[in-house]
Amino acid sequence: MTTLSTTVILIFLILWIILNLYYYRREGERGLKTYYGIFGILRTSWGLKIIDKIGKYRFWQKIGIFLIPVCVVVSIITFYTFVNSTVGLFSGSIPKESSRPIILLFGNVIPWIPGIIALVLGITLHELAHGIVARSFNLKIKSTGLILFLGIPLGAFVEIGEEFKNVSRKVRGAVASAGPVVNILIYLLVLLVIPCISNIPSSLTITKVFKDLPASGVLKEGDIIYSINGKRITSLSDFREVVKGIEPKENITITVIRENQIRTFELTTSSEGKIGIVVEPSKSLLFIIETLSWTGVLNLILGFFNLLPALPLDGFHIWNALPEIVRDLKANSRVTETISKYMEYLINERNLTTMSITIWFVIFASILYSLM
Repeated sequence: MTTLSTTVILIFLILWIILNLYYYRREGERGLKTYYGIFGILRTSWGLKIIDKIGKYRFWQKIGIFLIPVCVVVSIITFYTFVNSTVGLFSGSIPKESSRPIILLFGNVIPWIPGIIALVLGITLHELAHGIVARSFNLKIKSTGLILFLGIPLGAFVEIGEEFKNVSRKVRGAVASAGPVVNILIYLLVLLVIPCISNIPSSLTITKVFKDLPASGVLKEGDIIYSINGKRITSLSDFREVVKGIEPKENITITVIRENQIRTFELTTSSEGKIGIVVEPSKSLLFIIETLSWTGVLNLILGFFNLLPALPLDGFHIWNALPEIVRDLKANSRVTETISKYMEYLINERNLTTMSITIWFVIFASILYSLM
C-alpha cells in the first residue's frame, strides 16, 4: 500500500510539473493559476458545448425550482446529523478519526485509484448539474476546470458569470440544488448496481485468516473457496448467501483449492457464527467494486455536506431561496406573502452568513481536534 501511494503521488507530481511548464507565462482567462506553488486552479473550456447543448431545455428550470424544498428537507436532516456528530466527537462517543479531512484518508482508508476516480466523478457531475441548470436560465458559463493540490484533483468547478449574483434568489437556489441532488442520485444508483456486480462469476481467494477464530490453523491465506456445505461458490453473492445462513456453533464443511489440489476441511463456527476469514474476488472485479463503493460513499458525503446552510456551499443559496419559493406558490395571495415575509425575518442573507461563520468554525475546530 505504501509503495502504491508513493507511485501515485509521484505520477501526480510529474503531472503538476508538466502543467506548470506548459502554462508558464501563458496569459488569458483560461489556463493554470498557481497559489503558493502547491495549489492550482486549471480553467478550461472542456464541457462547455455539452452544457450548452443539454442546458438549452427549459424544463431544467422547473426541476431546479422543484428541488429547492426537497433539498431544504434533506438539509435539515444533514444539519441535525452535523450537530449530533459534533457533540459526539467532543464528548468522546465518536472516534476522532471520523472528523479527519477526506484527503488524509487516501492511501490508508480509501484506496488511491478508486478513491480519486470516485471523487473526480462525483465533483464533475455535481458541477455539470450546476452548469446545465444555470444555462437553462440563460446564465453565462465562463469556464470549467479543476482544483489541484500538487497535481492531485481536489475537485472540479463550473464558473458561472457575474450575473449569477444579480438574479433572483429562486434562480440561485434552483442552480444550487442541482449539484447535491445529482450526488445523492449517484449514491442511489450505486446501491442498485453493486448487487448486480456481486453476481459476476469470480474465484474467491482468502486474503486473511483471523487468529483465535475457527479458521485459524485450518485455512490459509491464498486458499481459493470451492464450496461451503456442498454449495459451489462461484461469486460474491454465492458466498454471502451461504455465510448468511450459517448458525453459531454450527459444524460446516469447507472445500478449497490449495496448490492446485482440492482439499476439504471441517470446522465449527464461533459463538457468533463466524468462520474467521476475509475473501476477495479477482483483482479486476475487486477494483470495480471498490470504485463503485467509494463512488457511492463519497457522493453521499459530497451531496449531504453541500446542503449545509453555509457559504460557499449550495445549502446557503437553497435556504435563501425558500421565502421566495413560498411567496410564489400562489400569485397575489396575501397568505403566502405574509408567510414569506415572516420567514424572511429568520431566513435571510445576514442570518445565513452568521450561521455560515459558526458552521465553518465548528468544522475547522473538529478537524483540528481530530488531528491532536
